[in-house]
Amino acid sequence: MKQNKTFSKEPKNIQAMFNLIADKYDLINKVMSFGTQNYIKYKSIKKLGIRPFAKVIDLCCGTGDLCRIIKQIEPAADVTGIDFSDNMLEIARKKDKDKTVQYLRGDVTNLPCPGNTFDFAVMGFGLRNIQNAEKAVEEVYRILKPGGCFMHLDFGKHNFLSKVYDMTTPLIINFLSENKSAYSYLIKSKQIFPEPEDLIKDFESKGFKLKKRKDFLLGVISMQIMIK
Repeated sequence: MKQNKTFSKEPKNIQAMFNLIADKYDLINKVMSFGTQNYIKYKSIKKLGIRPFAKVIDLCCGTGDLCRIIKQIEPAADVTGIDFSDNMLEIARKKDKDKTVQYLRGDVTNLPCPGNTFDFAVMGFGLRNIQNAEKAVEEVYRILKPGGCFMHLDFGKHNFLSKVYDMTTPLIINFLSENKSAYSYLIKSKQIFPEPEDLIKDFESKGFKLKKRKDFLLGVISMQIMIK
């Protein structure tokens, strides 16, 4: 997976950034997505067909949106969320009122999980923030059971609508957040992230096979389901 050497994703800096923006992260994402983020996440998780008692891990879980959606769709699923931002995890735990999700602090490039453990792994808007994204994908493959599925959700095509999004987002951030540099980074990370076709090839180079792809908002957001 190609990296832009002039664009720093030093883990300590990324960790500090997400700790800094955690308190307004959900609000800003809701506004930035024009209220569509929960719908897109729900539709993406729904396509996995998660079974009762399946073991599911949410990588780069942030404030736990995907974990809560998984439990909403399949309450009997065994769900784990992992992130390296303490502040994000604190919010995720507070939102998990029934305490049905296990939240762990950890590094996605070195997961504290045995191989062949999970039926499903999901990652939403996280891979583009990982310095060694290639190692992260290898770890996802390692911890999945044979036949297990990896659902990846993030920005997709670099089309006209995507460029409009890049121009309007800074205006929104000016009103909602004092941490403009953090969201400036997030826009840059979006712009250099591989488009879905290239991303699928990267996943396939690690042993995955494409099961399903679904694009949202005219391709601005893309979901891929890969099978081990």
